[in-house]
Amino acid sequence: MIGIILVGAGNIAQGIHLPLLTAASGVRIVAICDRQISKARILAEKYNVPHAFRTLEEALHLPDADAVFVTTSTDAHAAVAMLAIAAGKHVFVERPAARTLQETMEMKTLAERYGVHVMVGMNHRFRPDVANMKNAVDRGEIGNAYYVKAGWVKQRSTDARWLANADMSGGGVLVDLGIAVLDMILHVFDFGRVRSVTASTFHHETKTVEDVVVAMLQFENGAVATIETSWSLVRAEDLYYCNVFGKKGSAYINPYRLVRKSGANISSTTSPQKKTQLEIYKKSYESEFKHFFNAVRGLVPMISTIDEAVERMKVVEALYASAELKREIVLP
Repeated sequence: MIGIILVGAGNIAQGIHLPLLTAASGVRIVAICDRQISKARILAEKYNVPHAFRTLEEALHLPDADAVFVTTSTDAHAAVAMLAIAAGKHVFVERPAARTLQETMEMKTLAERYGVHVMVGMNHRFRPDVANMKNAVDRGEIGNAYYVKAGWVKQRSTDARWLANADMSGGGVLVDLGIAVLDMILHVFDFGRVRSVTASTFHHETKTVEDVVVAMLQFENGAVATIETSWSLVRAEDLYYCNVFGKKGSAYINPYRLVRKSGANISSTTSPQKKTQLEIYKKSYESEFKHFFNAVRGLVPMISTIDEAVERMKVVEALYASAELKREIVLP
């Protein structure tokens, strides 16, 4: 039985983590921590969790705690995760791992010193359509991929106002949604390292952080990817997509579709999405948590590691630099 301390009892914890973790087999939440102790106590009672604390420090003395789930606002990610790491606990931290590259690197260094797992929450990797796309690309079904167009456009949640506070979030829509799109591209496609980036940002409805990002990534192998992400583009519905083009065909997600060319003929196969978007969303988290626990048990290699998070943050900071300087940034 893996014992979990959950730190941060906000919307994501209440809507996703607590329901799924309490239903998971082989794991048990032993404590909930939140700065609002009354909230932690109410949720502990609701989910039959034996302890509620204001801070993680108070919970670390529990003998049956093996892992810490960090679901706080981003400004607390690094401090909470590093406290857990130094206590020898495995860590699952929601994205982004931290506000800056420097904070992320400090987490990586500490995790190496204490020999614990740190997984960053990138639940989209566990969507069935993303998995299908990765499998098709890995099998060479569309030939060598050379162009990816991906994006995530949705309205900003007014429930999480701190997202528009740069001191708390580390940035705007790029670190909220864009980093997930970036991670998906780097996870699915074996393009080598990002060689250079170009980005433009816009501030339409938020003053201190960007709410629209349009970016281009140039890869070492010559491939190109474009990313668009926004809280404020005027659309009737949310949009989450990835289109990839190769020499022999193309692939798409949400829903998954594979298009192949053979001679003069073009064929298209689809995998109908029988589940709703909400069901897909929750299932991706369920699969992600299962992977984390299996990796902690030593059954599978950990993915979405803190090492990968460092590489993602290098690209994010280069994108911000490009937008500010209005020019291409070559990564060292």
